[in-house]
Amino acid sequence: MTHSSRLQLRRSLVDRYHELRRRLARRLGSTTLASEALSETWLALGSGGELETIADADAYVYRAALNAAHALRKREDRHGHADIAEIADIADDAPLPDRIVVSRNEIERMIEALRELPERQREAFLQCYRGEMMPEELAERYQVSVRTIQSDIRSAILHCAERTGRKNVLAGRRVKLSRE
Repeated sequence: MTHSSRLQLRRSLVDRYHELRRRLARRLGSTTLASEALSETWLALGSGGELETIADADAYVYRAALNAAHALRKREDRHGHADIAEIADIADDAPLPDRIVVSRNEIERMIEALRELPERQREAFLQCYRGEMMPEELAERYQVSVRTIQSDIRSAILHCAERTGRKNVLAGRRVKLSRE
């Protein structure tokens, strides 16, 4: 395959990636395997020996991806089987039922604590926590100073910590607020 043929095949993969992944997923029964096969195909198209010019780049890429998926399945079958003794030693990362109950209760207390806050405090806290808006943007939105928004966020944190029974994350520290 000449250098330009490799580029043509890679371009075909990039241009038709979503369609190829959809067709492969339908054929293979797994979107994950389809994505992995296309990644392997991309790598394979970047290296290897030379071949003749390819008449139908799209068909070639599809067939190459199917072959890559087959190779991935064979590799997984070869290395994916563990002995029963090994399986018994694997730790179960799932939370215990009592931890699930405790976590759900904490979430409910947090939601209730957020509902008790004034709207601006709640929105400032949530918007900043999610990374959706900066304090400066919120100050402009509510037409208050940045310091007021920072104070709202601090108050929301203190209120939620108190209501959820969590350690006050700001206790003993002086929080630096903007002078704006």
